[in-house]
Amino acid sequence: MFKRTKIVATIGPSSQKYNVLEKMVKAGMNVTRLNFSHGSYENHATLINNIRKAEKKLGEPVAIMQDLQGPKIRLGTLPEKGVLIKTGQKIVINTAQKEYTDNELPLDYPDLHKFLKIGHRILIDDGHAEMKVLKIEGTKVYCRVTDGYLLKTHKGLNLPDSKLPISVLSEKDKNDLLFGVKMGVDAVALSFVSNAKDIKVARALIKKYEKKLRIKDKYPIFIVAKIERHEALTNIDEIIAEADGIMVARGDLAMETTMSEMPLIQKTIIEKANRLIKPVIVATQMLDSMQQNRRPTRAEITDVANAVIDHADALMLSNESAVGKFPIETVEMMAEIITSTEESKYDDVDPNQEVHPHTSISKAVAGLSGLLAKEVGAKAILVASATGHTGRLVSRVRPELPIFVGVESIRAGRHLCLSWGVRPFLLPISRSIEALLKRGIEW
Repeated sequence: MFKRTKIVATIGPSSQKYNVLEKMVKAGMNVTRLNFSHGSYENHATLINNIRKAEKKLGEPVAIMQDLQGPKIRLGTLPEKGVLIKTGQKIVINTAQKEYTDNELPLDYPDLHKFLKIGHRILIDDGHAEMKVLKIEGTKVYCRVTDGYLLKTHKGLNLPDSKLPISVLSEKDKNDLLFGVKMGVDAVALSFVSNAKDIKVARALIKKYEKKLRIKDKYPIFIVAKIERHEALTNIDEIIAEADGIMVARGDLAMETTMSEMPLIQKTIIEKANRLIKPVIVATQMLDSMQQNRRPTRAEITDVANAVIDHADALMLSNESAVGKFPIETVEMMAEIITSTEESKYDDVDPNQEVHPHTSISKAVAGLSGLLAKEVGAKAILVASATGHTGRLVSRVRPELPIFVGVESIRAGRHLCLSWGVRPFLLPISRSIEALLKRGIEW
């Protein structure tokens, strides 16, 4: 059975061995995510080499996506046992401290007190702990705990009511990006994007690094904008227009908005990305219980199926594949849910959807390809597309047939690993009809 919705899997301690990576590719993994919040350059280099080795052996394009940490504000160093804060308790955050002393919580961002106001919410550790600002005196922020929790060292903060003048790329991110460019990653996931300018800054830096390293590739690194800030929702149209792909990062985004809004926010972002033919990934806790269990919950199964029905191009595994007990089984389970859902009528797109009168010829032909292929009883759709763009145009209408796209560059093929229903293969530069048919049939 042909799986159309792609799977992005985060690689970590549970999945970094070569034999596990190979089995994950066989199980349906299309894109590997390397989380640069963790791990050394030596470790990431080994992973990249192992992924390329598996790709070559299996003859199946596998993209590598570098996920930058971004300007995340975190707690400083706490006691090893943690600090338990209780609901109703008053607590002090001291932005001048790096370590916990005198019952004051430390931070790694010394200017935070300048941008907080009375009544602002502070969420810690994915919203498990919440407090409200009562007053601010110098570097000390006095708060009342509204949701208690056991706090641990370096857990992240979300500030849904505050606007901070933080650059989208920290110094760590810039160094990590240089490493990624040097190692030939296919895509970069940009964390905490606020607007289109953030993406332009990252794109310019990538070009600068490529020039410095004398890397010449006509198919530049894809930039995937992670939507996880309230400000990003305000500027969502310009972000989608500028980015090469979009990630609905539901973890931080739910903290910046509200839990109850997330399903509709997810659907809206996917719809907008589909309209502009930008690959869109749905991420965070899709099969979270499989970190510990061989079987997902019924709610998780429904979540995966609904993301397919929403027309996401790809679904992402995070802790499930990085540190979970069953990384291979988790990919297999996600693939099974995807294919089962795709066999139903619920993920279908109307083949008679309106074509804009000023659309391009290629877009119009691609839009009708699924309908025409079905009418003539075709077994597949073959596309010659040097850049992969025409393949994405065909993918947009969600035909029931496999879409085989011949590209001239392995990187262009790996970029298509994020696009729904597309199976890329290398096509000789001549790109004649005969060569396309021959290679497509062989594939």
